[in-house]
Amino acid sequence: MKKQIGNKSKWLAAVGAFALLPATLSGVFSTAVNAADEGQIIPVPVSINALMVTLIDHSAHYLWDYGVMEREITDDEWRTIEYYAIQLAGSGPLITIGGTGAMDNTWVQSPLWKAYSQNMSDAAVLALEASKNKDKQALLALGDVLVQSCESCHDAFKPAAPTEGFEHQPDYDYLYHLFK
Repeated sequence: MKKQIGNKSKWLAAVGAFALLPATLSGVFSTAVNAADEGQIIPVPVSINALMVTLIDHSAHYLWDYGVMEREITDDEWRTIEYYAIQLAGSGPLITIGGTGAMDNTWVQSPLWKAYSQNMSDAAVLALEASKNKDKQALLALGDVLVQSCESCHDAFKPAAPTEGFEHQPDYDYLYHLFK
């Protein structure tokens, strides 16, 4: 009998906790909706540098690497290019918000920063079009535009930081083995 009462108590506690979940989520979502209604920007919880290394550089490498391959690009690889082009296109506006880095809020105030961010997104949109059209020449050409945008931005905002020449670790997913 004691075991049944203990199990029943655990069951009631679980049901009670589960019943509170909608109310809890409702409060969270209500706060987010209110912030959006008021036009508030949700703060980026990481630095622009972190986004550059783990999102932007990573995505851009797929576009560059596939563009210079000396073989035909497979259908699966075109889908991968599309995936990373979407990530990169969305990254441009993201890095104009700022973040937690020491220089982030200074950088995002610069019209030049915004222009480089837009150039990067524009090149990524071209990559997206190239992926839809399976156009390797277009992918190769936009890679040059992307390199110019990235290097110019580094020259203006982080001249001491290398844009290349370092190992890309860790391997974030299975495709990087194709380019070693």
